[in-house]
Amino acid sequence: MKFRYLFSILPIFMITFLFTGCGTTIEDLAKNNIAEMHNHYFIGSTENFQISLWSGVREEPFEPDGIRGQMLDFCILSVVPVGNVGTFGLNYNLEINDKPYSGEFQKSPFDNSFAAALDFLVTDSDTIFADIIHDGITETGKLSCVSCNFTVNSTQALDIAIENVGEQILALTDDNKSIEGYVRIITTDRNIGVYFWYIRFINTDGKEICLVIDTASGEIMASKL
Repeated sequence: MKFRYLFSILPIFMITFLFTGCGTTIEDLAKNNIAEMHNHYFIGSTENFQISLWSGVREEPFEPDGIRGQMLDFCILSVVPVGNVGTFGLNYNLEINDKPYSGEFQKSPFDNSFAAALDFLVTDSDTIFADIIHDGITETGKLSCVSCNFTVNSTQALDIAIENVGEQILALTDDNKSIEGYVRIITTDRNIGVYFWYIRFINTDGKEICLVIDTASGEIMASKL
């Protein structure tokens, strides 16, 4: 499959009409099978680390297998070292609205980032500070909300996806296959300050569709169908 721009898509009311005979709608199908949804995103920095934190709901355990599990609140704190800095004993102290949390980072197997998972939800209005502790040194950064400046929130982004590729989402369930979807915040370069919604639906056979949606305009920037 390849990425392409979308110019003309079947309207959602036509798709819904075609699907109502099954006793549900494509909107219900998509929204009832979301396995991960990001709702809140913060960024910050210290002298030696870029910091990001995102929160929402996702299945537990998290497995991209096309079958949605039990949904729970979650929060991920992530840091990326800047330059040549030691990461021995990399820990954090997190303060959210004066409530403290602490723990140890785990190295990502995919890139040079480190992350810690927490089982609670933050909101756009929270005040968040993070202490990054490495090699006996503590660096503190204040996190600023990014998602509170989005014109298009996660629910609206999902609605855009359903409106434009609802028929393709339905096709993933052919032969009674299960599906699950993800609504995530992504960026090509956090320093530029441009963010997108990445929406993906996958079935139990591994077939998928993906959309990249602008958080400011709601425009579909690219798709994989």
